[in-house]
Amino acid sequence: MCTRSRCCVSKAAAGLAVAVLMAGMAVAQDVFSEEALAAWLGPSHLMVHLRFDQATTASRLHLSFPHAMQHLATALPLKSAELHLTAGRWRYGEWGWPLVPAKPVGAVLDASFVASASSPEAGGTSGGGSGSDSGDAGLEAHWSALVAALSGLSCASLSLLREPRSVGEGHTRLQDLEAGRANASGVAGVRRLRALLPHEALCTENLTPWLRLLPCGDQAGLASLLRHRPTVFGAEYVSLGLLLERGAVSEDRPGVRLVQTATFVVRATAPAAGSGGQAKGAESGTGSAAAAARVMLEQALRAEVEHACPPAARSLVFVAEPREEPAAVVAAAPAAPLTPAAAAAGSCSASAGQADGGEGGVAAGSCTSLREAAPAAGEAVEQEGPGVREQPGAGPQGQQLALWAVSAGSTHHGLTAARSPAVPRLQVYDTLDLLDARGWGLHLPLPSPPARPVGAGGGGLGSASGGASGALGPAPVAVERYVTGAGMLRGGMVLAVRRSPQLRERLRVAAAEAGGACAGAAVGGGGAAADGVCLLEVVCVYQVFPWYIRPWLHTLSVLYDGQPVPLQRHLVSRHVRPATARASPGVVDLCLAASPDVSELRLRLDFSKAFLTAFEYPPDAHRGFDVPAALVSYVEPLALPAAQWREGDSGEGQAPASPLLLALQGGAVQQVYTPALLVPLAAPDFSMPYNVICLSSTVLAVYFGATLNLVMRRGAGDTAGADGAAAAGGAAGKAAARRRRLRKAVQAVVLLVAFGALALYLDSELREQAEEWLRGLGLEVGSPKPLLGCQAQGTC
Repeated sequence: MCTRSRCCVSKAAAGLAVAVLMAGMAVAQDVFSEEALAAWLGPSHLMVHLRFDQATTASRLHLSFPHAMQHLATALPLKSAELHLTAGRWRYGEWGWPLVPAKPVGAVLDASFVASASSPEAGGTSGGGSGSDSGDAGLEAHWSALVAALSGLSCASLSLLREPRSVGEGHTRLQDLEAGRANASGVAGVRRLRALLPHEALCTENLTPWLRLLPCGDQAGLASLLRHRPTVFGAEYVSLGLLLERGAVSEDRPGVRLVQTATFVVRATAPAAGSGGQAKGAESGTGSAAAAARVMLEQALRAEVEHACPPAARSLVFVAEPREEPAAVVAAAPAAPLTPAAAAAGSCSASAGQADGGEGGVAAGSCTSLREAAPAAGEAVEQEGPGVREQPGAGPQGQQLALWAVSAGSTHHGLTAARSPAVPRLQVYDTLDLLDARGWGLHLPLPSPPARPVGAGGGGLGSASGGASGALGPAPVAVERYVTGAGMLRGGMVLAVRRSPQLRERLRVAAAEAGGACAGAAVGGGGAAADGVCLLEVVCVYQVFPWYIRPWLHTLSVLYDGQPVPLQRHLVSRHVRPATARASPGVVDLCLAASPDVSELRLRLDFSKAFLTAFEYPPDAHRGFDVPAALVSYVEPLALPAAQWREGDSGEGQAPASPLLLALQGGAVQQVYTPALLVPLAAPDFSMPYNVICLSSTVLAVYFGATLNLVMRRGAGDTAGADGAAAAGGAAGKAAARRRRLRKAVQAVVLLVAFGALALYLDSELREQAEEWLRGLGLEVGSPKPLLGCQAQGTC
């Protein structure tokens, strides 16, 4: 008996060990990393960007990956979904061009769905309109399920996006303008949908569920920098992002990837030199005043990173060095020709890169001197200015990174060395090393802030002088949108896109370097665009109009530098969808060709305003109605997709593997959103509906009261008849009583049916619930909702 029990125990232990081992193998496939980026935007404005990457290849058991997101990605035919909630506007004129793309105010949701094999979009054989209708119905159901799930996971009021016909198809991308691919629906087999909600607010109730998706929340790791809520939501610009996508995660293994981003701009002023606790640790000499006046990252955010997050495989902090107009960085396209001496010391080269599925690459020309591109170590300290290079003993030493042009998989050296000015140099610090050295908190000092806002440099839109270009520099493009006209029936809209002199010069040089193969070399090398137009000259505008704003396309006019030009002659791609009243918005997606000599592109369009019912107005009806932000896309030759992050000034060291560095590298296609627009509509006299409601309620109350009194009251005749029947006795009295009871029951049933019919007529939600109940009983009423994802396949 004892031997048998021992055998059973050993078998049970072996089975438990195998189960634990299998569970460990499934759980160990989760990967988590966190990164932070800090950059000065001006003397008192600091931008902080946090990025958290999670990936998993496990199907059920997870160590750190949120199960709700994994279930959402597998239950729907979803390729990718991106949600951004933003409060505040990015000030391009003051803060310059952002390191990470800025989003418009409100909520923005982009989703890509994989079309089924039988749908027309996937190239199936289902014919006629029935296949298209079924495909659209399935897409609408998937969109509604996605919006409902994201609304619950982020605690956002996305109910206005539940209706799939209130959103537009994905915008035309510049890299899709090759021959045979100029469509707004994306690649074959993928349907892209896009929706904007301009008036969606961002508050603490959105940040709390966003933090719960992280393995450690805000209790450990870099997410602890978000612990002080007044600092985060008191910022002048706050944006929370959520990206969920399916694909190959590691070693070509399919999995799910989740990227969470948080970007905010706070006010942070440097303390006076020689005051505060920071001056005690500063070294004596010339660097003591500069070290004492530096701001700590945790001090600016009023939060401390006390512990590291255990699941994090990588935790890095990047600090951008302010641009001080150094002589080592020159414009990618010089205004004056090179002298023979400069030509002997350097060379002019063009780097053509290709983007593999990203925002595309573009041919970019650069003329850079060797001494300017790769200065000596002794010269770098003199040219960078105070506060840029760390002094010994002033703080923790970080690894310096810079973006270098790459050709054939190697960094340019010798006479062809060139550092890209698209992104400033970065100092990278390991959070684990900082916590081990300090023991409590990062204690990471930031470089000295610039003397003036980075967007107000000499290279702005109104100046032709050379200045700092790229991110953390003056914006190369400025967009403006406003409403014209007066009255409540008609109006007009004007959208202006202005190029800076530096951008026009870079476009001119890049087009000259590319020559006849401009379009093919610009984006992916896949051939020329429509009608052989160079994609370096293309500007795309994507605008969604609510159904109550009805644009008249025959009034669309285009002006280049104030002069009207024919639309058809400069039109590269066009996708227009008229609006349907109370069903779908209008979409206008245009791509125009404008030569590099054009400094301003202006679009004018007239529209009419629809009349709404009293119940379609928001509570603040006299504020106006929001028109979603327009998206403007263009090609920036300064951004080099074929580039790599390298260590040091020589570009020989290897940069750490970082998703944030890849995101900062970006692509040639740049996007900028216009501010949201308010359009006033004719508002009715809201006191009249109140009076009608009061009068109708009074009439209904009197009518129903009189009806109930008439049906349920027992009159004098009924009482006398009942007494006579009781006195007579027998079967006649009982029959008369039964007839009276039956008459009363019939009257009550008729009354209930009348009240129910009236309620169903007035309440649409109650009517939908009644239809669902009848369908549950097996009765065919209305059209049933299509099944979603695994429900349709029967694999749930």
